[in-house]
Amino acid sequence: MGQLTITDHDGRAVAPEGLPPRARQVLGVLAAQHDRLLSKDGLADAIWGDRPPDKFVAALEHYVSVLRRRLEPGRPRAESFIVTRAGGYLFATDRAALDLAEVRELVAHGDAWPAGTPERVALRQRLIDAATALPFAEDEYATWAAGPRAEVRAAMITAHVEVGSAVEPVDPEQALRLARRAIDLDRYAERPYQIAMRASAALGRQDEALRWYEQCSRSLRAELGVDPADETRRLRDRIAADRVTALPVRTGTPHQTLHAGDGAPARDHPATAAHPRRRAGQVGADATLVPAIGPDQLAPDRGRWGRTRRDARRAPDGVLRRLPLRLMDTGPG
Repeated sequence: MGQLTITDHDGRAVAPEGLPPRARQVLGVLAAQHDRLLSKDGLADAIWGDRPPDKFVAALEHYVSVLRRRLEPGRPRAESFIVTRAGGYLFATDRAALDLAEVRELVAHGDAWPAGTPERVALRQRLIDAATALPFAEDEYATWAAGPRAEVRAAMITAHVEVGSAVEPVDPEQALRLARRAIDLDRYAERPYQIAMRASAALGRQDEALRWYEQCSRSLRAELGVDPADETRRLRDRIAADRVTALPVRTGTPHQTLHAGDGAPARDHPATAAHPRRRAGQVGADATLVPAIGPDQLAPDRGRWGRTRRDARRAPDGVLRRLPLRLMDTGPG
């Protein structure tokens, strides 16, 4: 992948560097359509579009001759991997190994197995190892390269998602790496975000998991004008709820915001010291401060508690309650 790589039947790398630009394009078009006969008219359309030279047939024959001499010096024309047949040319992968052909073969073999089976996952992993980059990097904007690049991109995303889902229960760190790579390939596909969210949560990084959701949401809204799917939102809600459950409960002894039951003043919490109106009446000395916020009040991208609702309510004693804390008297009374 990346730049075109060819290996001859003796296992030696055939480097296309240093070829004339048009000759390299001829090689790329033949490789993209490997094992299929391309007419000279079809080659000319792919390379020159609607403005081929007057003598394009002679030009194509010259470039093919250059390719054979430079890439297969001393090899008879009859044994060349560029086969002349019926007024056209064919890239024969039984004479020269081609990484794009290997990727396509791995895709086909993997698709033949049911989803989630060990055989399919193993083939997807082999595809990940083989497809380290998109093909035809030197011609990424050429019309003839667009189809194979999109094809390999889709295959790579599928492989990363399927392998990531398979390893997620046993190795969330690896699943997270695979999800990141899939997101790099397509930031609008939701399944990689879901894997990243679950893997981050499994690693105890709930804040990171919620940030993955926010990234997914921003990408979809900015580019496609849609919200994440219900499944993704439900996953976000579960992780947010687990995050609230995991928050430590703080005891009121060192930061008591009210007065102890015997009338002796306790130390003021910094948040209430400047706001006397927020102090309530008497509670026991063993009072405990318990979070009184829900998942919809969290600020996951900042890793801290969110603000309380603005529709503050007055308690029966007339005190305005706006602190994100609930006071529970756990003392003997």
